Amino acid sequence: MGGILRKYEKDQIGFRELFAIMVLTLGSKSTDMSTVFLFRDGLNAAWMIVFGSFLLIIPSLLLLNNVLKKYPSKNILEITQMTLGKSLAFIIALLLFFFAIMGTAAESRSYITQLITINFPNTPLFILYLLFLILCIWGAMRGWETIGSIAWMIFPYLLLALGLLTFLMLRESVFHRIFPLFGPGKWEIAKASFTYTSLFSEPFTLALMYPFVKNHQTYTKSMYSSLLFTVFIMVLLYLSYIWMFDYRSIDKITFPFNEAIRFVDLGKTITNIDTFFITFWLIGVFVKFTVYIYLLCIIFGFLFQIENFEHTIIPITLLVFMIGMLPENNEFNMFGVRKDILGYFKYLLLFLPPLLWTVTKIRGVKEK
Repeated sequence: MGGILRKYEKDQIGFRELFAIMVLTLGSKSTDMSTVFLFRDGLNAAWMIVFGSFLLIIPSLLLLNNVLKKYPSKNILEITQMTLGKSLAFIIALLLFFFAIMGTAAESRSYITQLITINFPNTPLFILYLLFLILCIWGAMRGWETIGSIAWMIFPYLLLALGLLTFLMLRESVFHRIFPLFGPGKWEIAKASFTYTSLFSEPFTLALMYPFVKNHQTYTKSMYSSLLFTVFIMVLLYLSYIWMFDYRSIDKITFPFNEAIRFVDLGKTITNIDTFFITFWLIGVFVKFTVYIYLLCIIFGFLFQIENFEHTIIPITLLVFMIGMLPENNEFNMFGVRKDILGYFKYLLLFLPPLLWTVTKIRGVKEK
């Protein structure tokens, strides 16, 4: 691959691996504290915000895919450098790195706080957080192909666990809780959909690995099919939360996913079923942040022309750890840092692909 990264045949992944990575990284957002934002703004129509944000991001995704097709050996940052120049590309990459590392730190801290609050109340945050990131370091150092293989290997089991959970949640559902259908109103849902467009940031950050997918057809099929599948899962989970708890209760619940797995049961003879679900959830979270850390190192390598970017995995992860530990409480982490990131990151996602597409059309930039 041109630029900083080198493309080797062994590093390429196929449809299944990219599909699994996309579903795991994006779909897990329906199990974290992002749900709190959407329920506060959308009430019982929070599921519509997920669907609305997806519709808003589609044009940008289509243009990005069109640009990537023209430069099969380049990732999104290298294409930005070719079309917009080194200086502007550096600024965009720096912004992307800032949003990515702050988002990774805020999200990872949130997941660990979520785990401690519900499952390990006596475990120090510092210890559990550090152990989790050490595990992610191990995964990231295995390389892109191995990450994809791990994602696909665990994907069927996670899907079975999710299917069982959804079935058990539906048994406890009261379906009329979905009404009034548009919650606080159509205009409020439309505004919230725009605000949380960056929920679908993964297709853009994973475009960093575009040259490491077998071919453009594989990339396109995997990207769009995984997005549609993930949107279906996210909408179904949001609806299940509403049907189980009602939006009035969810507004007072910090971790709807964890409450749901504690609420469902398989009868009086099988207890502690939440341990079963939390185990699979943790495996998916591990893959998610392994991918995030790997992508962070690629952006950092592009910024500072580091060819062997894998050497930055440990220092970048330690930086994530330090940033994640800075907030004294998780409320500031989520409602201060995380919400701001979701609010501002969307502009880069919405406007960069159209800009690249326009410049490539006007200037006809050729691949070097």
